[in-house]
Amino acid sequence: MKYLLSLLLLASAPSHAQKPVPYSAPVYKASLREITAQRTALAAAYQKATTPAARAASLNKARQLWVKSLDMTVFPAWEGTAWSFYGNSWAPRQGSVACGYFVTTALFDTGLRLQRTLLAQQGSEKLIKNLTTEAHITRYRRISQADFVRRVSALGPGLYLVGLDFHVAFLRVREGGAVQMVHASWIAPAKVIREAADSSPALNSKYRVVGKISADDDLVKAWLLGQPLAVHGATVKS
Repeated sequence: MKYLLSLLLLASAPSHAQKPVPYSAPVYKASLREITAQRTALAAAYQKATTPAARAASLNKARQLWVKSLDMTVFPAWEGTAWSFYGNSWAPRQGSVACGYFVTTALFDTGLRLQRTLLAQQGSEKLIKNLTTEAHITRYRRISQADFVRRVSALGPGLYLVGLDFHVAFLRVREGGAVQMVHASWIAPAKVIREAADSSPALNSKYRVVGKISADDDLVKAWLLGQPLAVHGATVKS
């Protein structure tokens, strides 16, 4: 209970005040099981819905649960986990994790049936294109970090992935327009962190591709119903 309360307080605190909370593997696993139970109940409601409006309502509830699960359970658990270039840990605060593995493992922990390892080894843009469609993707070239953050904020609240020249991360746009970056950062102290996007040194890049994954109904539906995601155009590393 103390761990769950800490997660709630962490999610509502300003980004500059956020610190990793004490991590408990059993409590984290129990939290993931609770997310699965809630997702299963919503999936049943979705499948029983007899009108487009009812299905849309169930899907919107699923969207909210999915984002909340990442925001309040998965991200806080992983914050503080060490980064390394070849890190591929499956468990928060154990071993180390690279940026791509953090993204795919965080999504996997919520119940999204993706090919964690294969996707983590792809370039950032290819990873994003395997999770959402061009309708939800925006590209930015040679603009300032401040301008980029303003443009992403204008896209509206939700959960995004951002692919950079040599990095991939989550962006969380909140009501009111604040943009946070959640990622396995190689910059000292080299760990998974949640920070204000406009001041993150890791966001400096000549090219940025952004996918608003929370807006993709097909992806939300795949998460809701436990549908496996195919991988297209992947490069297999030896």
